Amino acid sequence: MRNRSWLMAAAVLLAAPFICRAQDAASSALSNSEAETQGIVVSATRIETPINEIGSSVTLITEKEIERDQKRTLPDVLRTVPGLNIVQTGGPGGKTSVFMRGSNSNHTKVLIDGIDANDPSQDGVFDFGQVFTSDIAQVEVLRGPQSSLYGSDAIGGVINIVTKTGEGPPQFTGRIEGGSFDTFNQSASVRGSVSRVRYSFNVAHFLADDTPVTPLDLLPPGRKRINDSYENITVSTKLGADLTDIFSIDFVGRYTDSTLFFTGEDFSFFPSVPAASQSEQNARQLFTRGDARLVLFGGAFKNRVGVGYTNYRTVIQAPDTGFGLPPENINHGDRIKFDWQGNIELGKSNAFRRSCRVYSLRPAFGTMITIASEEKQPGGLRPRI
Repeated sequence: MRNRSWLMAAAVLLAAPFICRAQDAASSALSNSEAETQGIVVSATRIETPINEIGSSVTLITEKEIERDQKRTLPDVLRTVPGLNIVQTGGPGGKTSVFMRGSNSNHTKVLIDGIDANDPSQDGVFDFGQVFTSDIAQVEVLRGPQSSLYGSDAIGGVINIVTKTGEGPPQFTGRIEGGSFDTFNQSASVRGSVSRVRYSFNVAHFLADDTPVTPLDLLPPGRKRINDSYENITVSTKLGADLTDIFSIDFVGRYTDSTLFFTGEDFSFFPSVPAASQSEQNARQLFTRGDARLVLFGGAFKNRVGVGYTNYRTVIQAPDTGFGLPPENINHGDRIKFDWQGNIELGKSNAFRRSCRVYSLRPAFGTMITIASEEKQPGGLRPRI
């Protein structure tokens, strides 16, 4: 009986490497499957990382989820994310801010395809109400302080917007919608790839021409309500080319022109009442970025050099109040940013080093039970320079 137990133990010990290898392969397959199911994010580590390997609080909203829920604006998408407080002034086109985990709105870093999108002319805030979803591939929401990666603008967290990339045969999409309050929403896009060149073009138009915002009980007796009107035109493009097997270039461009007619306040009354004439706000936004990527040493050293440009111009034309206040308010700001990022992979494994151990238990009745187990230990460091 004892000899049989020793023979069984020896057989299991000889088979242990194969057991662990099978477990490792199954675990790897499961990890890859989970990564494909749950998605890849960039904002948490500034490199592409499966979401199930990230320790930070991250929410990923994909294109499929946006289409399934028929979310047409970025604020509608973000309202489903825990830990965010969305504040919108008025109806469509009204200034929309995001407060993350109790921080100020200018402490949430916003990136659009790697471009710093926060408005430099208005204390670093970002107006989420100007962004529509027709060209969005995914939205990453990284909650919690991220200043070590993104600076003091990311005390509350980071919102990373990734637009659609062309791949494969040409794809043409279009949408025409209409609804209440004289609302119309149209978009058209084409994307694909030819040989080593990728392309994506998108144009979107939104109009809400008769939105009732002002409460009737705030109006003076006999005054009619003037409904708000908002129009937005957005044009975006995303181009890329693999010039060689190790060198590629990318370009992103996005331009938005919007006009909002809204009812302000008439300060000639006390307390103030809605004004008899509307104010007009015209906002223009331009985001561009160019990247060059170089991969060295068989993929172990990945370099990216980029330059981004952001330009904001917002003009608010208010009716004459009679108090000598300037009727026109102009905010204009731009930003140029140069950056380089290098990633070095020091280990073959991207996130973990796996080790296998064999444990043997001998119960009182003499039969040996052998358990092959697997551990995951930190390894395969990928420091970012």
